[in-house]
Amino acid sequence: MSDTGPFSNISWNEDDSPGRATQTLRPASSGSGHQGKHKVSVVSIILAVVLIAAVVAAVVVMAKLGVLPTWALVLAVAVDGIVALGVASMLLLSGPNRHRGRFVVATVLSVLMIIGNLGVVKVGTDFLRFLGTDIQAPSTNTVVYDVVVLKDGPADVAALAGSEMGLVSDDPLVQPVRDKVAGMVQVEFVDSTPWSSTVAALTGGQVTSMVIQDGYMQVFSDADPDQYANLKILTSFEIDRSLAATPSPSPSATATATPSPVPVGSAFIVYVSGNDEPGSLSASGRSDVNILMVVNPDTGKVLLINTPRDYFVQLHGTTGLKDKLTHAGIYGVDMSVGTLEDLYGITINYYIRINFSSLIKIVDALGGVDVHSAYTFSAMGFNFVEGVNHLNGEQALAFSRERHSFEGGDRVRGENQERVIAAIIKRMSDPAVLVNYPSILAATQGFVQTSMPQDTITALIKNQLTTGRSWEVTSTSVTGSDALEYTYSMPGQRLYVMPPDQSSLDAAKAQISSILQG
Repeated sequence: MSDTGPFSNISWNEDDSPGRATQTLRPASSGSGHQGKHKVSVVSIILAVVLIAAVVAAVVVMAKLGVLPTWALVLAVAVDGIVALGVASMLLLSGPNRHRGRFVVATVLSVLMIIGNLGVVKVGTDFLRFLGTDIQAPSTNTVVYDVVVLKDGPADVAALAGSEMGLVSDDPLVQPVRDKVAGMVQVEFVDSTPWSSTVAALTGGQVTSMVIQDGYMQVFSDADPDQYANLKILTSFEIDRSLAATPSPSPSATATATPSPVPVGSAFIVYVSGNDEPGSLSASGRSDVNILMVVNPDTGKVLLINTPRDYFVQLHGTTGLKDKLTHAGIYGVDMSVGTLEDLYGITINYYIRINFSSLIKIVDALGGVDVHSAYTFSAMGFNFVEGVNHLNGEQALAFSRERHSFEGGDRVRGENQERVIAAIIKRMSDPAVLVNYPSILAATQGFVQTSMPQDTITALIKNQLTTGRSWEVTSTSVTGSDALEYTYSMPGQRLYVMPPDQSSLDAAKAQISSILQG
C-alpha cells in the first residue's frame, strides 16, 4: 500500500491483547517544509516590546540631552532603530520550538540591546538631573556662623545656659542669628561692633562665648594664628543670606541674580573661585583661588589670569579702607565677582565655585593629568620634578597647595594652580573623555557650583564633540608689592597685603581684550 495520502501519518499502538489495537490519525503536511500556522511565543512578544520601548526611551533622552551633534544623533538613532527592528523580527518569527538556534541568538541580542539602551537612559537622565540641580547656583547663598569659646571653656552648647554671649550688633543677619541661638540655649547677648571687638571680649574674659560669622574666624586665623589656637568652635549653623535686613556691604547683582549669558560661540569670562576649607559650597567664605578664565570658542583660545589672594583691592560697593581679595568671599561670591569686575574693568559672565579639595576626585575621574612644573620640589609626601609630571588627584592637590618651597610663595602657588587647571582643560577637551562623562559627574557632585545656565553647558559640550578642538591655553598672573595695611574686614590691625602693580594690571587687561576680540 502506498505511504502517501491524507492519513499517511498513521501510527499503530498494539497491546498484548489479541485483536485489539488503537490508531492515531494525523493529517499529512500539505507540502515540503511547511509546518502549519506559527504561534508566536509569549517570551518573544515580551522581549520585542521591551526592546522597542528601551530604544524609544534612549532616543528621547539623547534628543533631550542635546550634547551630540545632529549628524551623530541621527546616525545613532538610525543604527539603533534598524538593529532593534531586525532583532525584534527575529524574535517574532522564531520561538523556543521553532528555529531554536535563531531564537537563542535573537534573545541574547535583545537582552544586550535592552541593557545598553537602558544604560543610555540612566546616564542621560543622571546628566540632566546633574545639570539641573547639582551644580546650578542657588538664587541666594548662606552664611555660616560659629559658636566659639576659649579652648579650656565649656564643652558643649548646653553648658552655656545663663552665660553671656558676644554678638556682632551691626551684622545684617543679627536677628536670625539671635533666633537660631535662642532655639539651642538661653543666653544673655552682649552686643559689640566691629566683629574684632566681639573677639576681644571673648579673649579678654568679658563674655563666656561668642557667635560670629565663620568668615571672620578665617580672617582672625590669618591675622593672629597664636590667639586663634586658643579658641574652639562648639557648633556651627547656616543662615540664608536672603533673610538679611540690609546687605553689607552692597553686593554686585551680576553674578548670583542676573548672570550675563552670551550667545553660543561668543567669547565669555568665567570667574573660578576656590577654597580648600571644608563646608557647603552655598556658604560664603574666603576665596583662596581667584582665577579669571577668558574663553573664545571661535579661536580656540583660553587665557587664565591669577589674581593673588592678598591683592589689596577696593571691595565692590564700599568706600574707605581697601581689603584683601580673599576677604571679598566672606560677603558672598557676588562680592568677589563685583570686585574683580571693578579691578579689571570687565563683565564676568559666569562663575564656578569649587571646594579645591575636590580636585582629588576630579583629576582621578579624568585618569590623571599632565602638569608642567617650573621647579623641582616636594610637598605632602610627593616629589615633583622640573618639567612634565603625570599627577593623580592627591598629587595634583599637593602641587596646587604648596607655597613654602618657593621664594615667590603665594605667587608661585597661584601659577601652579593655573597649570593644573590648564591641564584639566586640555584633558577634558578630549572627545573620548567627554563621552565618558558619568564618572566625572559623579566626582564633581557636591563640589562644583556654577551660574552658567544648563543650555550653555550642553551647547559647549556639543560644540566640543562636533569640532574636537584642541584649545590653546595661556596663563599669566598679576603682581604687586608687599605691605602691611589696615583692611575693611579687620580695621584694627595691620595685615599683610599686596598692593597691585599697575603695569601688570594693564598688561592683563590688554590680554583679556585680545582674547575677547579674537
